[in-house]
Amino acid sequence: MSVSYRKRGKKNLWDYRIFDKNRKVVASNSGFKTKREAEIEALALELKLINGAIINKNITLFELWEKWLELTVKPLWKAEATFNKHLLRGKFIKEYFKDKSALKIKASEYQAFINKYAETNCRDNVSRMNAEIRNVIVFAKRDKLNIEDITEGVILSGRPPKKRKDEKYIHSFNDYQKLVTYLENNLDLTTSIVPFLLLIQLKTGLRAGEVAGLTWDCVLWESSEIKTYRRYDTARKRWANPKTEESIRVIPVDSDTLTILKKLKQEQTVFIKNGTITNNENIILVDLNYKIVTNAGINKHLKQILKDLKIYPQNMTSTGLRHTYCSTMLAKGVDIWAVSKLMGHRDIKQITETYGHLIKEKAEIENNKVRAVLTSLVKKKNYWPNVDQRKKERWFNNVP
Repeated sequence: MSVSYRKRGKKNLWDYRIFDKNRKVVASNSGFKTKREAEIEALALELKLINGAIINKNITLFELWEKWLELTVKPLWKAEATFNKHLLRGKFIKEYFKDKSALKIKASEYQAFINKYAETNCRDNVSRMNAEIRNVIVFAKRDKLNIEDITEGVILSGRPPKKRKDEKYIHSFNDYQKLVTYLENNLDLTTSIVPFLLLIQLKTGLRAGEVAGLTWDCVLWESSEIKTYRRYDTARKRWANPKTEESIRVIPVDSDTLTILKKLKQEQTVFIKNGTITNNENIILVDLNYKIVTNAGINKHLKQILKDLKIYPQNMTSTGLRHTYCSTMLAKGVDIWAVSKLMGHRDIKQITETYGHLIKEKAEIENNKVRAVLTSLVKKKNYWPNVDQRKKERWFNNVP
């Protein structure tokens, strides 16, 4: 590898060219006022090339994103809805930057891009876009591409979410009990598997795909628990990996839930024997008519139930049952870290953001407990042992 320098043009500016061993130009730049400036950049770039860096001045951010998606996202077999969100972000990247080289995107241009995306997206979505591009750049760097991290220092904004977080779940304990009672009274496998599914989700806080992916080996009868370690994509009709490492977990259930599952297993066995249904994969929640019910079908069924029972919010999806489980556990005094683990979260951040008002109420209760403990641990002290009790009373009552 070698470097040549020359002064050119009317302004006598310097440029450099870097050659590989076959005398092919692999990198170049121009417009330097002094040779020293050209040397500083060229030598730094030459060192990167020697260490394996790749110089491709024409590669676009979208092309880098495509390669990242193909090699790191597709093999994970994410849920269709999740994968489609990746595609929408890729489409926006392509339409905004077009054929502009990823290496030539300035920090100010990237900030303008993020601001544009924020005009039609909430802050969470903007954060996901920024994180995705950061992952693309990290992947490109691992591939020895000489690219700067344009996501560093970017300011994120976004529109407020359309649906307020406190509208996503059932707030009333009475409504919670009303829904549970209705579902328990309408558990009929010959009619629909959906009430079973909704009840299990309401009693476990599992994600929709996790509930759909439950198999009979997931029921730990002796310890009264349900374990989840994978998901089922109801749209693509195939298995998917757990959302995160923390999603692999064990959740306690009550005796009523176990009794319902035992009855369901008995009924399902009868229908399998007479050929009404096939269940080679040992899935728990198999419908006689539709086999695996889609999320759309589940949500439609749930909304009709909520409307009939006059339970709000009536536009809640099955994911709202997961939030209802979480809020109920918190409101009933279950430790926030325990709830976070049951929900399959890495930490308590998401819970504190969503259920902050419940946590604040519980914190005040706990603070009062602390005050009571402190009071009980200390014997009452007489701060004026040598003062007559009647004098103390006159002082406090301002009596002369």
